[in-house]
Amino acid sequence: MPVMAKSYGLAVAAALIAATMCGTAGAARFLEPPVFSSKNGVLDILMIARPKPVTAIKFRPHGSKKVIHPEGWVYEVCYRSQSYHNRCDPPKYSSSEFGGVRLALQPGDKLKVRLVNKLPKQDYNKVWHYWNPYASPPEVDMQAGMNLPLTPTNLHTHGLVVQARAATEANPTWGDDIYVSLYNPANGVPMEHGMDHGAVVTKGVLDYVIDIPANEPSGADWFHPHVHGITSDSLSSGLAGIITIGKPGKHASDGTNPFPEKQVRHLILKDMQVLAKGTIAFQQGPDPVNLPVSNGEVLDDQQDPQFCAQFPADAQEGRLGSCPGFNNTSQDGNDYTGGRWYFPVSGVVYPTIAVNKPKGELWSFTNAGASATYKIELNNNANGGYPMLMQVVSIDGISISLPSGTSQADMEKLLGKNRFELVPCPGTVPPGFPEPMCVKSIIMLPGSRAEVWVTYRDAAGNIVNPPRGASATLRSVGFTTGEAGVGDPWPAVNLANVTFRGTYTDPSLVALKLEGDAKAANAPQGIFFEKVPYAVAANPPPGCTPQPLADGHRRRIFFGLVDVTNSNVFGLGYDEVDAQGKQVLDSFHPIKAFDPSNPYLCIPLAAGQMPVREAWGLVNLATENHNFHVHQTKFRAVDVAAPEGSPLHPTLDPNVGAGVMEDEVSLQIAAPVPAIADQVANDQNGYCTVQQWIDHECLNVPKLVDIPFAETGEFVYHCHILEHEDAGMMAKIQVIPAAPAP
Repeated sequence: MPVMAKSYGLAVAAALIAATMCGTAGAARFLEPPVFSSKNGVLDILMIARPKPVTAIKFRPHGSKKVIHPEGWVYEVCYRSQSYHNRCDPPKYSSSEFGGVRLALQPGDKLKVRLVNKLPKQDYNKVWHYWNPYASPPEVDMQAGMNLPLTPTNLHTHGLVVQARAATEANPTWGDDIYVSLYNPANGVPMEHGMDHGAVVTKGVLDYVIDIPANEPSGADWFHPHVHGITSDSLSSGLAGIITIGKPGKHASDGTNPFPEKQVRHLILKDMQVLAKGTIAFQQGPDPVNLPVSNGEVLDDQQDPQFCAQFPADAQEGRLGSCPGFNNTSQDGNDYTGGRWYFPVSGVVYPTIAVNKPKGELWSFTNAGASATYKIELNNNANGGYPMLMQVVSIDGISISLPSGTSQADMEKLLGKNRFELVPCPGTVPPGFPEPMCVKSIIMLPGSRAEVWVTYRDAAGNIVNPPRGASATLRSVGFTTGEAGVGDPWPAVNLANVTFRGTYTDPSLVALKLEGDAKAANAPQGIFFEKVPYAVAANPPPGCTPQPLADGHRRRIFFGLVDVTNSNVFGLGYDEVDAQGKQVLDSFHPIKAFDPSNPYLCIPLAAGQMPVREAWGLVNLATENHNFHVHQTKFRAVDVAAPEGSPLHPTLDPNVGAGVMEDEVSLQIAAPVPAIADQVANDQNGYCTVQQWIDHECLNVPKLVDIPFAETGEFVYHCHILEHEDAGMMAKIQVIPAAPAP
C-alpha cells in the first residue's frame, strides 16, 4: 500500500500540472449552498422533491459531441410566503440545485415544512430493496416491494435532538418521525400491505412542524428522506440538504473574538454514478438480471464501489472531481466502461476554493451520500505534497470540548478507531484553552459530519505565511472499508482546488478556543441534563412493554447477516448483559432484518421526566465496516477502565463534560481466529455468527457508548451505509414518558 500511495501522489501532481496548463483545473468557483433562515423564531418553507437535470455534471458519451446532464432528484425550496398552490412562485425566489440548500436555524426556533412529492415513478425491475425476513432463506418480498418504484418519500432531520412526533387528529402535522410514506398521486395508488412503513399518505402533500429545543446543541446537521427500502435511491439521486443550528462564534474563537461567520464554508459531499449505454446486472433476490441502460442513466438503487478502479491508472487520468467507469466483469461485476462517477462539492464538480482571509476558514463537511466513504486530506501541492494539519472543531453537529491535557490515546478512544488520523497540535496552547485536536485526514462514512479549522500550514503543521501561488488539493485518497473481497474499495478522487493568500495569523494563535456543546449539552441547562419539557407522566401505550436497564446492565447490539450464507439480507441482533458481563437470561434476540411489526425497545424516561442514560455495546460481526447511527440523540464513547475526571469515564462529570459526542460511529471490523478464517471468508461472506463471537472464535471488542435519551417517540437505530440499512440493518426503538408515581 505505501508504494501505491506514493504513486498516487505523483499521479495527482502530474495531473494537476497538466490540467492547469489546459485551463481546466478548478475552473468552477465554489458556491455556498443557498440559505433559508428563520425569522422571528420561525422558518416556514415549501419543499418540493422533484427530478431535475444536473447542469453541473456534463457527461459526454464516448464518440458523441452531445453533452448529457443526468437527471437527479432535488429539493425545490422557497419561503411559504413566496409560494402559491404548493408551487414556488415566482421561481426566482426558490432554489433547486443538486448541491442542496442550508436551513439556518437558532435554538428555540420552529421549523415548518410543507413537503410535496413530485418524484418520478421508477422501473420496477431496477428497484429491489425490500426483503421478506420470515422466508428461509430470506428473499425479495415481491408484494411489499411493489410500492417502492412509486417513489415514496418523507423527511428526517438527521442529528437534531427533537421529538419523534406522529400526526394525530388533534394535530395533523408531523414531527421528525420517519414512520410515514408520502406518495406522488401521479405515480399511481400504492398497494395495501402489512409491511407498510407506517402511515401512508397518497395526496402528495405532508406538513411538518419540528420544534427546536431552546438548548439544542449548535452545529451542522442535515436532512434527507428515510423511507425504508428506497433511502439509498433517494440520496444517490441527490435528495439531501444541511441544517445549521446557531452561529459558529458560539463555540469557536481566538480566545477574544468569535470566529467570523463569513469565513465559514459548508462542503456538502454527494456522488452520482452515470452510466453509458449498455447492459447492467441488477440484483433481484439472489440472482442478478441483465437489463439495458441508456446513456446518462443514473445508477441509484445499487451504487457500486467498483464503478471505477480504486486508484488512477496513470498520471493522465486526472480524476478532477470524477473518475472513469471501468470493466469489472473479471470480478463478477459490471462493465462500466464509458460511464463516469462524479463527486461534486456543494453541487460543483472540482471547484476552486479561495482561502484568503486572516485566521483562515472553518470548513463544515457533510457526507450526504448513500454509501460512499471518503478519506479526506488537504494536500499541499508544494515540496512534493504533504497533508496539511487541520484542527477539529465539531463532530456530527456538536462542538467538542476536551479537558486540557487529554492524551492522544484518549482522543482515539473518544473518536473510535480510524475516524481521524490524529497528530499532536504544534505550538503552546494558551492557558484556559481546552485541549486542541489536530488531524491529517478525516474518514467520513455516510451521514457523518466534521468541522475543521483550515489555515495555511507548513509540513511540520505550523501556521505560516502562505508563499506566493500557494495551493493545495482537497482530495479523498481512497479507502477500503474492511478486508479485501468484503470491504468496499471506495476510489481516490480529487475534490477541489484550494488557493491560499493572506491567511497568516498572530503566531501566538496556534489553536482556536472551543466552547464545546459536547460539554454544555450535558451540564445544567443542557438538553441531556434538564427535564424533558413536554413530557407528561403516562402509562405505556399498547404494545410497548417498558424495558429499563438495571444498574450496571447494558444492551448489546449485533451487526451482521440474517443468514451468513446469504449476503443480501442484513440485520441487527440484541441481548442484555449484567454488571459482570454475562448475558441476561432470555434476553437474546437473533439477528433479524428490519420489520415495522417486530417488537422494539421500549425505554421510559427517568423519574420526573428526566433524560435516561443507557450503556450500549456495539458488536460488528463483519470483516467490513458498519457505522452505528441512532435518531433523536447523540452519544459518547466510554471506557470502563477510564479514571474519574476523564471524559471516557462511564459516570459523566458535568464539570469535565463528554469531550466528544457523535451520532455516528464506525465499528471495528471482526477478526476470525485462524481455525475458522477460511470458513468465514469463503462460506460465510466475510461475516461471523453471534455464536462464533460468543465462543471467542471471532474477535472484536464491543464499542461501548453512553446514550442519553431526552426525546420521546418512535424512531430507529441502524447502519448508515444505506446499502446495509435498506437491506435490513435497522431496528425500532420507542422512548416514552415515565409512568405516574404509584
